[in-house]
Amino acid sequence: MATSNPVLPVIPLPGLRLEVLGNYLASLGLLRLLARKWPGVRIAWRDGVLQVVGGPQNLDELLEVLVSVAQNREWTPYKRQWKEDQQEATKQKAGRPLAIWRAEADEESIELFDAHDVALDRVAFNPLLGTGGNAGKRDFARGWSRVVDELQSPPAEIDLRQELRAWLLGKVICWMIPGAAAASWFSSANKLYNSGQSPFREEPLSPWAMALACEGLPFFAGSASRRLGARARAQAAFPFVCQAASPTTAGEAGRDRGEIWAPVWDRPMTLPEVRALFQRGRAEVRGRGANTPAAFAAAIVRRGVDAGLCGFVRYALGATTSAKTFEPRHEGLIPVPVPAAVRASVYQARSTTVERILDLIEHLPKDLKKGQRWLFVGLRGPIEEALIRFAQTPPEDPFAFCELLDAVVSALDRVDRNVGYREKRVQWEPLPLEMLQSIFASAAPDLEARLAMALVSAFPALRPFALYRFGVVVNRSGRFEHPKNPPAQWVYRAGQLPGILTDVLLRSVLDWEKNSTSDTRHSGTYFRQDPLTVSAADLDSWFAGDVDESLLARWLGRLALFDWKRVPDRLRGLWRLESNRENWPDGPVLLVGLFQPLFDSRPLVLPSEPERGDVLPEETGARTPGAARAMAALIRTGRLNAATAMAKSRYAMANVPLMRTNVDWQVSEPERLLAALLFPLSESDRSTLIQRWLRPVRIKKEIGGYAYV
Repeated sequence: MATSNPVLPVIPLPGLRLEVLGNYLASLGLLRLLARKWPGVRIAWRDGVLQVVGGPQNLDELLEVLVSVAQNREWTPYKRQWKEDQQEATKQKAGRPLAIWRAEADEESIELFDAHDVALDRVAFNPLLGTGGNAGKRDFARGWSRVVDELQSPPAEIDLRQELRAWLLGKVICWMIPGAAAASWFSSANKLYNSGQSPFREEPLSPWAMALACEGLPFFAGSASRRLGARARAQAAFPFVCQAASPTTAGEAGRDRGEIWAPVWDRPMTLPEVRALFQRGRAEVRGRGANTPAAFAAAIVRRGVDAGLCGFVRYALGATTSAKTFEPRHEGLIPVPVPAAVRASVYQARSTTVERILDLIEHLPKDLKKGQRWLFVGLRGPIEEALIRFAQTPPEDPFAFCELLDAVVSALDRVDRNVGYREKRVQWEPLPLEMLQSIFASAAPDLEARLAMALVSAFPALRPFALYRFGVVVNRSGRFEHPKNPPAQWVYRAGQLPGILTDVLLRSVLDWEKNSTSDTRHSGTYFRQDPLTVSAADLDSWFAGDVDESLLARWLGRLALFDWKRVPDRLRGLWRLESNRENWPDGPVLLVGLFQPLFDSRPLVLPSEPERGDVLPEETGARTPGAARAMAALIRTGRLNAATAMAKSRYAMANVPLMRTNVDWQVSEPERLLAALLFPLSESDRSTLIQRWLRPVRIKKEIGGYAYV
C-alpha cells in the first residue's frame, strides 16, 4: 500500500556520548549549525546515541557543511564584550554596570551574555560557565578563539573532514591540540598527572569538540521571566541548572558548585522546539521551580516537566585539580516515567511519596558555609542521594525505595538525638500506604516484614507507632513534628530489640490507662480493631530465635514512616496465614494466647461458643489498663505463675473459667514474651489458643458419645 508520508534521513553519531557534558553541548551546537541550511532538521537520542533527522541525506553531506563553517570562520562569535563591565560590577558588588551594558548591547551578544550572567542586585553566574566565562585560569572565549584559528588553518598533513568523521563516530582521532580551556566540560581535557618527566601535562582535545560545544552554550540563557524578579536565585536563573547536591561526607562540603540536569528526548525536535524547551526550563514541583537535585528528581517522578522528554542526564560540576576550577561528573540518566507504563495508583503513590520526602528534606537543617569553612550537618545529603536513585529505578524495583526509607529513618534518628536539631522543630508528613504495596508487588513479605507490619498496624490512629519510634508529636495540621523537648512516648532507644519493644508495650499501656481516665472512655478510640495479623507459627519463630532482629528493627523504622490511619484491603491480601495444626506451637506461644486478649480490644470469640460473641466485653471489666500494667510488671520480672493466676482471674470475671494446672511456668527471656504481645495473632489462632486454656467440659458430639475439649 502506497503512503504519502515522507521518509526522513537519519544519521546516527555514536561519538557524541551523553556521558560527557561537552558532547551534550556539542549536540546542541550541531543542531544550530545544521539548521542554517536545513531549517527542518531535528535531533533526538535513541539508546543514548544522537540521531540527526530530516537534514543532510548522509554523513558526507553533514561533514561538508561543518568543514565549510570551519574554513570560512562562520561560527557564532564567542567574545566576552561584557568583561570590563563585569569586573566593575564585581568591584561594586552590584549588578547595575552589567544591566546597563545589556541594555545597550546588540541582540547577538545578549543571547550569549544571558547564558553567563544575570544582573540582579548582584551578579549571578551560571555554574556551567564559571564566573562569567572563566574558571580559574581557563578563559573559555580564549580557548574558543584558539580552536577556531586551528580549524580555519589546520596543519598541512591534517584532513579536517576525516578528523571530524572519526570524532563524530567515536573512532580514533589523530589531531588534538592543547590549550582549549575545555576541561570544565570535557573531563578528558583535564590535567594528566604522573604522565612523564613533569608532574602533569595538559591533555589535548579535538578542536571540533570545543568549537561545537561553545555553539550550544546560548541554549542555557533561559527566558526573561526566569531572569527577573525579586525571588530569582542564582542557579534558578538558568534553565536546567540547579544547586549542588548536599554532601554526604564532610570532605564533600563545598566541592561542587552546581549541577546540570540536561534534558534528552527520543522524539526528534527542531531548533525552535529545542529553544522553546530551554526558554521555559520547566521542572517544577507544587508550582515551584526545581532548584535542588532532589527537587529535580521529584519533578521527574511527578512528570512536572515538558512532554516529549524521555529523561535527564545529570552532570555534577565539582572541583578536582584546583578549588578555582571545576570538571563535570556524569551521574547517570534519570528516565521520565511513561504514563502508559505506570498504573495510575502506582504513579499517584510515587508522586505523593517523593513530594513528602522532598518536603522533609527542605525542613531538615542544611550544611552552611561560615567564612572559609563549612559546617557539615549531613542530614540532607544521604536522603537526596537515595531519592535520586529512587527516581532512576523502575516502579517495580523495591530495593531503591527501601534504601530511601532507610536514609530517611537514619536522618530522623539523628534529629531525635540532637538538641540543636530539635530546636528547628522539623516537620514531616507520613507516606501513603499505597506505596508500601509496591515493595511486595513481586514477592510476599518475609517473616521480618510480616511481624513489623502487624506490630505497626496494631497501633491506633490517635497513637501511631511513629510516636514511640521517633520523638515526634502530631501537630494541629496532622503532621509529625519533632518538638524541642522529647515527648514521653519516645521510648525507642538503642539496645536489644526485645527490651526495646517491651518498653514500647509498657508505655502504650500507660497511655491506655491515661486515656481511660478521661471523659471519653471508648476503647475503640484507642485500639485498632482490625490490624494486620501473624500466625502462631510466626510467633514460634520469634521465640526460637529464627528472626533476624536487626532486619526486623529496620522494617519497624521504615513502616513507622507511613500513614496507618486506614489499612487498605490490598495490603491485607499480600500474604496468607497458614497454621500447621499437626505440629502446633507450644510453650511461650500458649502464654501469648493467654495474655494478648487482655492487652488489646479485639473481640475474642470462643470456637465452642460462637453465639456468645466477644467474651471480654467492656462491661465485664476484665480488660483494663491497670490489670494489663500489673501483669506486664509480673512478666518482666519473671513471675509468670503470678501473672497467669492474675490472667485467669480476669477471664473468670467474664465468666470464662480456665483450667487449673500445677505447671511452673518459666521462660528464658521474659522481655521476649512481653514483646510478643505486640504482634497481633490471627483471629483463628487466637481463638484456638485460648480454647486450649478453657476448663474441660463435656460437649455433645454430632453423632453419639461425648468428648472433652
